[in-house]
Order: sequence, then C-alpha cells, then structure tokens
Amino acid sequence: MSSRLHLGTSSWTAKGWLGTFYPSGTRPADFITHYATRFDTVEIDATFYATPAESTISGWREKTPDRFIFAAKAPQVITHEKFLEDCHHEVNGFLHAMSGLGPKLGPILFQFPYFAKKKGVTEDEFLVRLAKFCKLLPEAEFRFAVEVRNKTWMNPALFEILYDHG
Repeated sequence: MSSRLHLGTSSWTAKGWLGTFYPSGTRPADFITHYATRFDTVEIDATFYATPAESTISGWREKTPDRFIFAAKAPQVITHEKFLEDCHHEVNGFLHAMSGLGPKLGPILFQFPYFAKKKGVTEDEFLVRLAKFCKLLPEAEFRFAVEVRNKTWMNPALFEILYDHG
C-alpha cells in the first residue's frame, strides 16, 4: 500500500550534506541509498538539465526500496527553451527513459519560469501552448504536475486547462 503523504527534498545532493546528513566518507554513488533510509521520495533536479542514461535510471531504481517514489523534473529544453512547442521528440524520449523507474516513478514535473518575455511568451501564449501540449501527453501511463512560478498566471484560465486534462 502506498502512503498518501511522502516526505522528501528537491535533490539528494547539496553542498554541505556530506558530513552532516551523509556520514563522512560516503561516496556520491551511495548518496541515494542513504537518502532513501530517511525519506521515501525525491524530486530529481538533475533531469531538468538532461535526460539521464538508462544505466543511471536503473541505478536509482536498484538503490532504493520498493516504496520509494521519484518525481522527475522535465528537462528545461521542454519548459524553458522550447516553451512546450515542437518538443514532441524530447517529451517522448524523456518519458521513455523515466519509465525505467517502473512503479517508483511518481509525477513528471513541468516547472515553468517566472516569465518568458525575452522569448516572447506572454501569459495568453503560455495558456495556448499549455492546452495544446496537454493534449499530447499520454493519459494512462504517467502522472503529471505543473509548477507555475508567476503568481499572476495562477488564475481560472490555467486551472481550467489543467482540470480539463486531469
């Protein structure tokens, strides 16, 4: 049975954790194993920068207990560089790779920047792109989460799009 409430952090590495959270001498390759003795979930911040290799994902899966849940942050190429346009290939590749976590895969997090004025993406344009993008996401295989950092974009129009797509 899965817990309804999970406790974790937005990475399993941070400056200063070695010798405080992790015992001195712990190898970085063993951080996730130790982390999983204290927490049952983590947001994979590293996936924001690139889709990890299958061997890396397999290692994460094997080094954590069955009850452990990974929330994977979607790569920035999808959310920040392409702003949800022409990224079908990147999304499919990322979802395929992350499916290697099996039942340990929690939500895929799409974290959006505060705004993208320099890229010409207004709130209205973001909503249009988001509505089109949500239609492309597989409905049954994955769970998705959206983080919008611009408070003014948190409004009924956004909520309606998210509600319409479950």
